[in-house]
Parts: sequence; C-alpha cells; structure tokens
Amino acid sequence: MEEEKRHTPAEVSELVPGQARANALRQRKANAEFKNLVQTLAAESADTKTKPTKPSPGFCIKLRDTDGSKLFINVCHTPELPEPREISEKELMQILESEDPTSYRVPLSLGLPHEELDKGGNPCKAFDVIINDAFFRKIESNELFRTFIITVAIDGIEDKYGASPDRESYTVLKNRRYVGSMPDHHIQNRKGPLIAELDTKPKAEDRQPSGDRKAFPVQLTRHSGPGEGDTLVARFSLPGVKSGGALTLDVGEDRVVLGSKDPQYSFDFFVPHCVDQEAAVAEFDTRHHVLTVTMPLLPSQC
Repeated sequence: MEEEKRHTPAEVSELVPGQARANALRQRKANAEFKNLVQTLAAESADTKTKPTKPSPGFCIKLRDTDGSKLFINVCHTPELPEPREISEKELMQILESEDPTSYRVPLSLGLPHEELDKGGNPCKAFDVIINDAFFRKIESNELFRTFIITVAIDGIEDKYGASPDRESYTVLKNRRYVGSMPDHHIQNRKGPLIAELDTKPKAEDRQPSGDRKAFPVQLTRHSGPGEGDTLVARFSLPGVKSGGALTLDVGEDRVVLGSKDPQYSFDFFVPHCVDQEAAVAEFDTRHHVLTVTMPLLPSQC
C-alpha cells in the first residue's frame, strides 16, 4: 500500500487555520497586485559561498498538474540549513491568522525539477525541498507543522517554476521517502545589507501616512542592452517608509525577501531567473518612497 493519506481542501483548512488568508493572498497574486504567497522562506546567514550538501530523504508528496501529469515533491533534510526559531502550535496558528503571516520564516532550499519515471514507467517531474534536520523531526510528529511545510512547498514550486499542481488534494506516500535519483544540491547564502539610500529629501506633498498595512504595488521587469548582460529590476512602492535603514532585504540566487516593521511590509517570492546575488544592488528613493533592486542575470539555471 503506497498512499498514506489524501488531503481535501477542508481538511487542510482545519489543520492550517490561516488557509483562508493564504487563499486571499493567492487571489491578489492572480490580480498582479503583488506576489506574497511563499511564506516563511528566508534563511539568514553571513556565509556568501556556495557549498554542496547531500540531504537525507524525508517523505514524498504526490500531486497532479492541471494537464494530468504527475508531480512529486521530495521533502528532504540536512544539518547544513539553519533551524527556524522554536514556536508552539498555538503561536503558529496566531501567526498564520495575523496581518503578517510571513513573520515566521523557515530556511529551506528548493532544487531544480528533475525528470523521472513513476512506478508505472511513465514520465513525471520531481522537486526537492530541503529543510533543517531538527525541524524535520518536529514536522514528522506534528500534523500542523507538517501540513504547513507541505503548503509552503507547493507554493514554492508554483512561484519558482510555474508549476500548476491541482491543489484540490495531495497524497503523502507511505512506503516511498523519495521519488527519482537525487541530483547534486548546493546551498548558497549571502551577507547583507544591500540597501543604499539616495540623497534626496521628500517634499511635503510627497509624504503619505502609513495607515493600515495594505498590499503594495511591485513592478518586476527584465532589461537587455547591446553588449550588456540582462538584468532583472524590481521596484517596490513603500508609502510610509522614510529611510532605507528601516528595510531588511535579502537577495538569493532565485529569491527576494523584503520586510519592514514600521510600517509593516513583507514580500517573499522566487524569481523566474537565476541572478548574480553578489552583484545585486538596491537604492531607496526617500522622496518617492521607492526601493529599486537591480539584479544581473546569470546565463545558467538555478
């Protein structure tokens, strides 16, 4: 017997009370207001070098893409990734239902998709999601945290690779911890900060009260020039933010994480290109309250 349990949307909603909030965020992404679905993914480390890691298989999730093809998510674990801060079930539920569900961040690595064959010999696609060893032991024995990580993993393959899994249900395989042959994995961290502040002074008419936390507009564009490499430029409009010093920014090889506390903004998403994180630069325009992040693109895939 291979399949352990099939989860319906109602069951997932019961396990994760913040599911309704996640659905609302997903609708905003569909309307191109902003992309803020991939929750709790920011690993913080001072090491800027890439290092190989050989994760251990944990458990495997089976889904189907909208075209009917099979997708597998292999949840793996390694001591090379940091452990997220310890919180209780009650605290996780409160965070998921709060105004800032991304305040709880789980360091993880999302590997490239690899083509495999299912047990019937049919082609399928597998994705590897890697988390910390100790945190994996926690989700093994805790249904709420386990369902939370599964939700994050599904959001991740949607955001980063454009997969379209049927979210109506998924299956956790009982007798298979990993589907396919594990490719090489590398973990890459960076040190900050990135933000440079432009020397401009805001005019009285440009100032805006922070008010309640709201979705904010973001523009993501790709630029090409003769004799120049391609760049990806992200522009964040942040009304109420007075200084770049109030922002925290982390640019990974395939992910951007931005946050502030006063006023509260949070933005965490995978980019569809591999960027040169060491060459990324950011400038905050104090007059117009706009943060511009310029990221040179690498020719290779992440």
